[in-house]
Amino acid sequence: MRLTTFLRRVLRLTRTIIEQVQLEKLNEDQHIVICARARWRRVRCGRCGGRAVRLHGLQGKSRRWRHLGMFGQQVYLTCRVFRVHCHRCGVKTMAVPWAQPGSVFTRVFENEVAWFLQRTDQTTTARYFGISWLTAGRIAQRVVAEELDGSLLKDLRFLGVDEISYGRPRKFLTVVVDHERGRVIWAHAGQSSATLGRFFERLGTEEREQILVVSIDMDEAFKKAIQQWLPNAEIVYDRFHVVQLLNRAVDDVRRSEFRNTEGDLQSSLKASRWALLKNPWNLTRKERAKLSSVQQTNRRLYRAYLLKEAFQRVFACRSVDSAEREFRDWFAWARRSRLAPFKRLALTFRSHWAGIRRFLEWGLSNAPVEGMNSKIRMISHRAFGFHSAEALIAMIMLCCSGILLLPLGNG
Repeated sequence: MRLTTFLRRVLRLTRTIIEQVQLEKLNEDQHIVICARARWRRVRCGRCGGRAVRLHGLQGKSRRWRHLGMFGQQVYLTCRVFRVHCHRCGVKTMAVPWAQPGSVFTRVFENEVAWFLQRTDQTTTARYFGISWLTAGRIAQRVVAEELDGSLLKDLRFLGVDEISYGRPRKFLTVVVDHERGRVIWAHAGQSSATLGRFFERLGTEEREQILVVSIDMDEAFKKAIQQWLPNAEIVYDRFHVVQLLNRAVDDVRRSEFRNTEGDLQSSLKASRWALLKNPWNLTRKERAKLSSVQQTNRRLYRAYLLKEAFQRVFACRSVDSAEREFRDWFAWARRSRLAPFKRLALTFRSHWAGIRRFLEWGLSNAPVEGMNSKIRMISHRAFGFHSAEALIAMIMLCCSGILLLPLGNG
């Protein structure tokens, strides 16, 4: 086997001709420098990849791309790059088969960096490959742009939308998840109806008409955008956020009762929070005793606990009609309970009942979205935060959109 053929196979260089290999010494470090050129018969446009015409009278510039190391040495590819004329894009720099336009690294090198970024933080990856932190982030953005070719936004039927905080003061991202494929398909800075409207506008009319259901929390901004852009889609309020509001109402009653009682009655309410909020089957012996004490000493708080548990019967119903009856009974009880948090919550649930009922019909929840939010928080925490939303979004799409990268040893 010839040396050039051996190097081309080892370095995974396709559509490439190796012309020369030499050792270069720079600052007491030795590098392997490979002079290469594309095997294409005609030059190609660096933007669209189509065939182009090399401009006459230009000498071209010698450019260098860093490749993965070999034999403990850094490897660089060099090639003379010319300006070309493309009938679609105009005058551009010619494309090379081993690297993306504008990058000083080969695709193999960038894919290896991206594989590390999917599994560890940006600082550790940058230190391992000997590149800067910003360079690692730019590599992530280029890999995401190349791997996600628009297929994420096709054949969408069931979506989940939620916001997530990523910085201070009060910085938020809007995240859209495809329920069927279980992956993030879009993220953008902001949490307003205009922010979500950008996503729907990008989809196009045909894609928007295919969407059947969107699960959200009770955020009026998201509801407004969905009603504006998806008039045929149904909105679902999932069980997680409904129970979250119930627990918040119970906690508000507990705090109010603690402030308005004194002496032994106040002491009996101490350490009662989790006994009131947890599911009955998850209570410990000590928590069951605390709940029994609340039942005997504070009827208002125990009434709040019973209201929270009674609403669970709505979700346990086997038909929508029986759920309607259970909700009407619960609503009447909550409105006459003389507990201000539950009186307000009853009105909230009545105004959003159509979306809550659809949860019973579709069985769709925001649990996948909340799971993705936990993964996004992990990505942010392991990096100790990000300077910009764009950097965080690139990492989200790299790690949560289903991009499959293999390390060089398994590729």
